[in-house]
Amino acid sequence: MTLDDLFADSHLLPTVPKVVFDLIELLRDEDAAVGTVARKIELDQVLTAKVLRQANSPYFGIRRKISSIQDAIQLLGFSSIRSLVVSSGLTGTFQKVEGVNLPMFWSHSLRVASVARYLSGKTRRVDQSLAFTVGSMHAIGHLIMAGAMKEQMAALNAAHPFDSMGRLEVEQQALGYHYGDVSARLAARWDFAPEFISALSGFADPMALEPQDPLANVLHLAVWRVALEREGLVIGEALHVWPAQSAEAIGLSEAVVQEMPAPRELAADLESMIA
Repeated sequence: MTLDDLFADSHLLPTVPKVVFDLIELLRDEDAAVGTVARKIELDQVLTAKVLRQANSPYFGIRRKISSIQDAIQLLGFSSIRSLVVSSGLTGTFQKVEGVNLPMFWSHSLRVASVARYLSGKTRRVDQSLAFTVGSMHAIGHLIMAGAMKEQMAALNAAHPFDSMGRLEVEQQALGYHYGDVSARLAARWDFAPEFISALSGFADPMALEPQDPLANVLHLAVWRVALEREGLVIGEALHVWPAQSAEAIGLSEAVVQEMPAPRELAADLESMIA
């Protein structure tokens, strides 16, 4: 099945909730009014519950109960709210996909998103909120492919799990495209920003992009780091796979990535929110 074939059958394609799309755009403005953001969140009951749950978690040690979205936003800050909006919105678009363990899939996606946000903060060449959002969505194309090509994807998954090292290359060889390309096509269909789409289509081989795309390089490193953790490898013991070109392109040293908390630690709070 070609990439065009995947998008010819619209019933296979998810629709991002309008409130989520509006909030993603609104929260890119650090000067957005808290009241405006709160009113948007309150339109979604599931999102409202998750925001309040996060605000009342023991992590913040607040003695009084946080019962309003405005108070929760002021406590958590736009960055945390943005992360919750993205993770909740995307997970809600897929209720079941045959052959895919969705909790494991979203756990992987949130780890990539959290690492991308961390690395973008170190390189200072990429907006952290954008890096998180792109990281959250980087593999969503896998879900579309799994739904449309059940037998073929099951065989690929059995031989080479989607979150393992080298999976993108395996798909490129077998299909002529990879899940990042599908994610990019979906982002374009959802009318996301051009830099969002470019990073999704280019992160598998960011060195091939001209001009260089810092966001694609951040995402490339994030996907690599999470796969490294999945396979139980340590950076210092895996120099042969260190993506030096991508790291150099955005000014990150191997030491910075070595010192970073483990992906599972960076994403722990968010993973608890989607459990």
